[in-house]
Amino acid sequence: MDIFDASKINNTFEHNVFLYSIGFMFLCEFLIWIFTAKGGRNGNKKSDKGSIWLIILGYSLSLYVGFYFTDFNIIRLTIPHVFYYIGILLIIAGTIIRSYSVWTLKKAFTLSVQTTSDQHLIQKGFYRYVRNPAYTGSILSLVGIACSFRNFFAPIVVLIICIFCYGIRIKIEEKALKEHFKQEFDDYKKRTYCLFPFIW
Repeated sequence: MDIFDASKINNTFEHNVFLYSIGFMFLCEFLIWIFTAKGGRNGNKKSDKGSIWLIILGYSLSLYVGFYFTDFNIIRLTIPHVFYYIGILLIIAGTIIRSYSVWTLKKAFTLSVQTTSDQHLIQKGFYRYVRNPAYTGSILSLVGIACSFRNFFAPIVVLIICIFCYGIRIKIEEKALKEHFKQEFDDYKKRTYCLFPFIW
């Protein structure tokens, strides 16, 4: 599928809006990778277990499904046009949530799972309500891309991929945080949601 083919959406204007939206998403993601490229400080306890590659795989596979699923006519079932607008809103909202969450953590944010001796448990911003808002933002954006193409199956498949990949990552991450913060993390976990308020 050619994402520069405007006929894949509805019209040229909506296609351009879509391109600007994912451009905004990719730019923010690029800046996040630059921001975290410095690596961790000395004394970090790494507990990643290779889960960063699972996240990369899940993210890439979700993009593939979102962009290319619509070319398989055998599984094409178009949903109402309003889902294009829902998709755009999800892309933008998800990108803002992820970017703000990373900014809230600042130096505490890393791409790999690790803890430091001087680390504090962040409980402000979105972290006051959700333990993994940066992942929430990514998932919303990826589902938004799939919704924009109005294929009934694509958002469902993307959501399944995300829940599987991010779910494993979250288990590893929260285990490391529990080992580091002990009772403080248990108390924090009791009053927050994992990814989506009132759902999970």
